[in-house]
Amino acid sequence: MKRYETIFIAHPDLPDDTIDEIVERLRKTITDLKGIVVKVEKWGKRKLAYPIKKQQKGYYILMDFVGQRTVVTELEKNMKFDDKVLKYMSVKKAEKVDLEEIEKEIADAGKKEKTEDITTTEAAPAAETDPAPAPVPDTAPVPDTAPVPDTVQTPAPDTETVADTEGEETPEESSEEKEHKE
Repeated sequence: MKRYETIFIAHPDLPDDTIDEIVERLRKTITDLKGIVVKVEKWGKRKLAYPIKKQQKGYYILMDFVGQRTVVTELEKNMKFDDKVLKYMSVKKAEKVDLEEIEKEIADAGKKEKTEDITTTEAAPAAETDPAPAPVPDTAPVPDTAPVPDTVQTPAPDTETVADTEGEETPEESSEEKEHKE
Protein backbone atom coordinates (compact mmCIF):
# COMPACT_ATOMS: atom_id res chain seq x y z
CA MET A 1 0.00 0.00 0.00
CA LYS A 2 1.05 3.58 -0.66
CA ARG A 3 0.35 6.78 1.21
CA TYR A 4 -1.44 9.62 -0.56
CA GLU A 5 -2.59 13.10 0.26
CA THR A 6 -5.47 14.79 -1.56
CA ILE A 7 -6.31 18.45 -1.21
CA PHE A 8 -9.55 19.68 -2.70
CA ILE A 9 -11.33 23.00 -2.79
CA ALA A 10 -15.09 23.01 -2.28
CA HIS A 11 -17.48 25.78 -3.25
CA PRO A 12 -17.25 28.54 -0.59
CA ASP A 13 -21.02 29.04 -0.22
CA LEU A 14 -21.73 25.48 0.89
CA PRO A 15 -23.04 24.97 4.43
CA ASP A 16 -20.93 22.93 6.85
CA ASP A 17 -23.25 19.92 6.74
CA THR A 18 -22.88 19.68 2.93
CA ILE A 19 -19.09 19.82 3.25
CA ASP A 20 -19.29 17.08 5.89
CA GLU A 21 -21.38 14.98 3.46
CA ILE A 22 -18.74 15.40 0.73
CA VAL A 23 -15.96 14.39 3.13
CA GLU A 24 -17.94 11.36 4.37
CA ARG A 25 -18.74 10.26 0.80
CA LEU A 26 -15.03 10.44 -0.12
CA ARG A 27 -14.07 8.68 3.12
CA LYS A 28 -16.54 5.89 2.26
CA THR A 29 -15.01 5.60 -1.23
CA ILE A 30 -11.56 5.15 0.31
CA THR A 31 -12.69 2.53 2.85
CA ASP A 32 -14.81 0.63 0.26
CA LEU A 33 -11.66 0.14 -1.83
CA LYS A 34 -9.76 -1.19 1.22
CA GLY A 35 -7.97 2.07 1.95
CA ILE A 36 -7.36 3.65 5.35
CA VAL A 37 -8.12 7.29 6.10
CA VAL A 38 -5.32 8.63 8.29
CA LYS A 39 -6.62 12.16 8.81
CA VAL A 40 -8.98 14.78 7.43
CA GLU A 41 -8.21 18.45 8.02
CA LYS A 42 -10.71 21.17 7.21
CA TRP A 43 -8.71 24.32 6.60
CA GLY A 44 -11.77 26.51 6.07
CA LYS A 45 -12.49 29.31 3.64
CA ARG A 46 -9.50 30.99 2.06
CA LYS A 47 -8.91 33.41 -0.77
CA LEU A 48 -7.85 31.71 -3.99
CA ALA A 49 -4.69 32.76 -5.82
CA TYR A 50 -6.75 33.08 -8.99
CA PRO A 51 -10.47 32.70 -9.78
CA ILE A 52 -11.65 29.11 -10.23
CA LYS A 53 -15.07 28.66 -11.86
CA LYS A 54 -15.73 32.37 -11.21
CA GLN A 55 -15.08 31.99 -7.47
CA GLN A 56 -12.61 34.16 -5.51
CA LYS A 57 -12.72 32.01 -2.35
CA GLY A 58 -12.87 28.30 -1.63
CA TYR A 59 -13.20 25.86 1.27
CA TYR A 60 -9.98 23.83 1.57
CA ILE A 61 -9.99 20.21 2.80
CA LEU A 62 -6.98 17.88 3.13
CA MET A 63 -7.37 14.10 3.19
CA ASP A 64 -4.42 11.89 4.12
CA PHE A 65 -4.94 8.19 3.37
CA VAL A 66 -3.31 4.85 2.58
CA GLY A 67 -4.35 2.68 -0.34
CA GLN A 68 -3.68 1.44 -3.85
CA ARG A 69 -3.62 3.56 -7.00
CA THR A 70 -7.21 2.50 -7.74
CA VAL A 71 -8.34 4.40 -4.63
CA VAL A 72 -6.85 7.64 -5.96
CA THR A 73 -8.34 7.07 -9.41
CA GLU A 74 -11.82 6.49 -8.02
CA LEU A 75 -11.55 9.41 -5.60
CA GLU A 76 -10.51 11.81 -8.37
CA LYS A 77 -13.27 10.50 -10.64
CA ASN A 78 -15.85 11.24 -7.93
CA MET A 79 -14.48 14.76 -7.40
CA LYS A 80 -14.33 15.44 -11.14
CA PHE A 81 -18.08 14.92 -11.55
CA ASP A 82 -19.06 16.75 -8.36
CA ASP A 83 -20.01 20.37 -9.08
CA LYS A 84 -19.42 21.28 -5.43
CA VAL A 85 -15.68 20.57 -5.81
CA LEU A 86 -13.85 23.38 -7.60
CA LYS A 87 -10.40 21.80 -7.83
CA TYR A 88 -8.43 18.85 -6.43
CA MET A 89 -4.92 17.47 -6.40
CA SER A 90 -3.52 14.16 -5.18
CA VAL A 91 0.10 13.53 -4.25
CA LYS A 92 1.88 10.29 -3.36
CA LYS A 93 3.68 10.80 -0.05
CA ALA A 94 5.30 7.38 0.39
CA GLU A 95 5.83 4.32 -1.79
CA LYS A 96 5.48 1.78 1.04
CA VAL A 97 3.93 2.25 4.46
CA ASP A 98 4.02 0.33 7.71
CA LEU A 99 0.42 -0.35 8.80
CA GLU A 100 1.38 -0.46 12.49
CA GLU A 101 2.89 3.00 12.20
CA ILE A 102 -0.26 4.28 10.44
CA GLU A 103 -2.50 2.84 13.17
CA LYS A 104 -0.33 4.49 15.83
CA GLU A 105 -0.56 7.83 13.96
CA ILE A 106 -4.37 7.54 13.77
CA ALA A 107 -4.54 6.76 17.50
CA ASP A 108 -2.29 9.74 18.34
CA ALA A 109 -4.46 12.02 16.19
CA GLY A 110 -7.56 10.78 18.03
CA LYS A 111 -5.97 11.48 21.43
CA LYS A 112 -4.92 14.95 20.27
CA GLU A 113 -8.48 15.78 19.15
CA LYS A 114 -9.87 14.64 22.51
CA THR A 115 -7.44 16.81 24.47
CA GLU A 116 -8.23 19.80 22.22
CA ASP A 117 -11.96 19.28 22.87
CA ILE A 118 -11.37 19.08 26.63
CA THR A 119 -9.18 22.19 26.56
CA THR A 120 -11.80 24.09 24.55
CA THR A 121 -14.63 23.16 26.93
CA GLU A 122 -12.53 24.06 29.99
CA ALA A 123 -11.46 27.39 28.51
CA ALA A 124 -15.01 28.45 27.63
CA PRO A 125 -16.27 28.79 31.25
CA ALA A 126 -13.12 30.66 32.23
CA ALA A 127 -13.81 33.20 29.49
CA GLU A 128 -17.32 33.74 30.84
CA THR A 129 -16.10 34.48 34.38
CA ASP A 130 -13.38 36.94 33.29
CA PRO A 131 -14.87 39.12 30.55
CA ALA A 132 -12.62 42.13 31.27
CA PRO A 133 -9.50 42.38 29.12
CA ALA A 134 -6.10 42.69 30.71
CA PRO A 135 -5.08 46.29 31.49
CA VAL A 136 -2.80 47.97 28.98
CA PRO A 137 0.14 49.97 30.35
CA ASP A 138 -0.01 53.73 29.70
CA THR A 139 3.61 53.98 28.63
CA ALA A 140 5.02 52.35 25.56
CA PRO A 141 8.29 50.42 25.82
CA VAL A 142 11.37 52.47 24.97
CA PRO A 143 13.32 51.10 21.99
CA ASP A 144 17.03 50.37 22.33
CA THR A 145 17.91 52.66 19.41
CA ALA A 146 19.65 56.01 19.55
CA PRO A 147 17.50 58.98 20.64
CA VAL A 148 15.83 61.05 17.94
CA PRO A 149 16.69 64.77 17.98
CA ASP A 150 13.85 67.18 18.83
CA THR A 151 14.44 69.36 15.78
CA VAL A 152 15.05 68.22 12.28
CA GLN A 153 17.27 70.42 10.18
CA THR A 154 16.06 70.84 6.63
CA PRO A 155 17.56 72.99 3.90
CA ALA A 156 16.03 76.44 3.48
CA PRO A 157 13.34 76.52 0.77
CA ASP A 158 13.62 78.73 -2.32
CA THR A 159 12.26 82.23 -1.95
CA GLU A 160 9.70 81.64 -4.71
CA THR A 161 8.31 78.62 -2.91
CA VAL A 162 8.04 80.53 0.35
CA ALA A 163 6.15 83.39 -1.30
CA ASP A 164 3.72 80.98 -3.03
CA THR A 165 2.91 78.97 0.08
CA GLU A 166 3.09 81.67 2.73
CA GLY A 167 0.34 81.21 5.32
CA GLU A 168 -0.48 77.68 4.09
CA GLU A 169 0.60 74.55 5.92
CA THR A 170 3.01 72.46 3.86
CA PRO A 171 3.14 68.69 4.21
CA GLU A 172 6.53 68.98 5.89
CA GLU A 173 5.20 71.41 8.55
CA SER A 174 3.82 69.79 11.63
CA SER A 175 1.25 71.41 13.88
CA GLU A 176 3.95 72.01 16.50
CA GLU A 177 6.11 73.96 14.03
CA LYS A 178 3.10 76.00 12.97
CA GLU A 179 2.38 76.95 16.60
CA HIS A 180 6.04 77.78 17.08
CA LYS A 181 5.95 80.27 14.15
CA GLU A 182 2.95 82.12 15.60
